[in-house]
Amino acid sequence: MSVLVIYGLITIICGLILFLMAVLGSDYDVDADVDIDAGLEGMEVGEAGGPGIFSLKLILIFMIGFGISGFTSAYLEWPVNHIIPGFIGGFVIWSLSYQALKWLYRQQSTSQVRGASFVGREAKVTVPIPKGGTGEVYSQIKGTEKSIYFNARATSSQREYGKGDIVTIKSVEGKTATVE
Repeated sequence: MSVLVIYGLITIICGLILFLMAVLGSDYDVDADVDIDAGLEGMEVGEAGGPGIFSLKLILIFMIGFGISGFTSAYLEWPVNHIIPGFIGGFVIWSLSYQALKWLYRQQSTSQVRGASFVGREAKVTVPIPKGGTGEVYSQIKGTEKSIYFNARATSSQREYGKGDIVTIKSVEGKTATVE
């Protein structure tokens, strides 16, 4: 088998797999990235998301770039070994695709709301909070679409709040806010 056929097969097979993944709606991707939670406490949901650098789609894209560049250099009989332009072309196509995918991920919106982002904000009591019991509060971050209802309890078990009272959210654990 000649070098041109090998590069052609690499390009065609990887391109066909990528095409089938797109047509058949492959939302899932094989990824070898390691999730690290350290230092992400202040980030909003979605800020840490994005494509993995070793995802199956990006590996296929690299192989397509490798095949096209290797085929071109072998066909044109460049004075360098055809593997070098293959790797360079694969890396260029991979990095351009990775940047495009990162941009697309940033364009996605999310409806997820982190309770921690409401700490220190005002909330309105919608269900009265009795002494030592729980009620409900509603809070919205002004200027955004982010709003949420929390189960709520007072910071002091001796305090109670009536419907319509304005309180401050002191902490959030799960779906329960501690208010004052």
